Amino acid sequence: MNHFEKELVATVIFGITYVLISGRQIRILPLNRPAAALLGAVLMVSTGVMTPERAYRAVNYDTIVLLLAMMLVSAYLYLAHFFEWAADAVLEFSRTPQRLLLYLTLTSGVLSALLGNDTICLMLTPLVIAVIRRGKLPLLPYLIALATSANIGSVATLVGNPQNMIIGHFSYIPFAQFSWSLVPAAIVGLAINFVICGLVFETSCGKPRLNENLIRSRNSIAVCSLSFALCSCQSSPVFSPD
Repeated sequence: MNHFEKELVATVIFGITYVLISGRQIRILPLNRPAAALLGAVLMVSTGVMTPERAYRAVNYDTIVLLLAMMLVSAYLYLAHFFEWAADAVLEFSRTPQRLLLYLTLTSGVLSALLGNDTICLMLTPLVIAVIRRGKLPLLPYLIALATSANIGSVATLVGNPQNMIIGHFSYIPFAQFSWSLVPAAIVGLAINFVICGLVFETSCGKPRLNENLIRSRNSIAVCSLSFALCSCQSSPVFSPD
């Protein structure tokens, strides 16, 4: 195949893979996300768009090991009943659904800028689920706030997300200069995100107070955030221009 034909085949395979990933709940498309992604990779190699050697080089094993480590940490924290204890602490400190949404937005945004958005989503999701179930609140508003705030907050630093790491690697922009330019945008974005989430889910988040029968601990959300930071800091990528 010439270059144009390879681009055309690659575009078609990408479109098929994207449809399979986004339509995994449709009966005629029974593949889940990992299976659809693997199918796309196999098609890329089998059609000659990519060589097996190039496909192997495209795998970022550092990222895979990091995600595996975060999953192991989450699993051990679950077995130690950490999330139940942390849920009580967050519920006592928040008191109202609106404050819980605000603290979740700030915590997710700040930690994502320091430790990476993928890591924070992976680590905080079990905690958020435990908190919401104990508070007898709907899951959807808070999980969406967690995901969107993590993405918005991650733009503030060169280690916040893979895209920023690539930008920093090729542009050699100093860490402080990058953050000085992007932190204001991240702050404004988090504020807008909190307002939008609050307005869109006003009905479901409108309970005056959380279920106080479930509030037992006297610790604040800062303790939970510090615990996650300590668990993740050793795995956080450090930017290097070399």
